[in-house]
Amino acid sequence: MLRSISVAVVLWSAAAVAGPSGRVVRVERSGGSRIAPRLCDIHGEPGNCVGDEPHAGQTVVMLDDRRAIAEVQIVEATSFSPSCPTLWSVKTRLVRGALNDSDGLGVIDAGLDVNRAHLIDRSRLPSSPSGSPDDEVWRAIDRDGDGAADIVITRYSCDSSGRPTTGGATYCVDLWARTGARMTRTTQLNFALCNR
Repeated sequence: MLRSISVAVVLWSAAAVAGPSGRVVRVERSGGSRIAPRLCDIHGEPGNCVGDEPHAGQTVVMLDDRRAIAEVQIVEATSFSPSCPTLWSVKTRLVRGALNDSDGLGVIDAGLDVNRAHLIDRSRLPSSPSGSPDDEVWRAIDRDGDGAADIVITRYSCDSSGRPTTGGATYCVDLWARTGARMTRTTQLNFALCNR
């Protein structure tokens, strides 16, 4: 019995010295989340979110130009209007921080680094990802603290089908998000539909 224990210890020691076997596989991440972010405007408990329907329990991270200043949790979400499928009225509850220092801008985003995310200063806003000079970049968010805009919110005149127009009285708001190296429009809010 003692001899079999000694043999087992020697075999185990030899395996430990040899180190792990197999091959090393390098995994590169493309950056950004594959889930479209939702932009929210929260003042106190009520607010609005743009994008896919927010669900009870999801967290909205409230941002300023330097950091995340608060987190609120969605308690309830209802459609703003049946003709406006990307705008939601929400009720929230404060989880962390204080909202009184906020202009109300927050985001539900699985790819957001809460410790490094912030709004891009208005003086450093990028040009519109659409390339259109008629788009106004309203705000931009750096979701990972690298200084680059990862979420961009634009506004422009549009018709009821969402096509850009010049001098129109109706506006569209587009939400763009970085996936890897490119920006993709994830959401369009067309106020012509919402005002029906």
